Amino acid sequence: MKIDDILFELESNYIKENDIDTIKDYIIKNGIKLAHIDAMLEEMGYDALFDDYEAVYSSSAVQKINHKKQLAD
Repeated sequence: MKIDDILFELESNYIKENDIDTIKDYIIKNGIKLAHIDAMLEEMGYDALFDDYEAVYSSSAVQKINHKKQLAD
């Protein structure tokens, strides 16, 4: 996830511009830490937005697809 993705998510969920700037400054200084961003949002009075993203990315498994043809008898 990129900074632009986070900012888009914040804008599309009607977060105030001042709060978005605060979160953007935090990301620039400390990196992308979605759990802390959610905590900041909750302190500002908003709902957490990124709790689902960490669950999806941390538990995603790689599915291998067999693309080679197999000979059958």
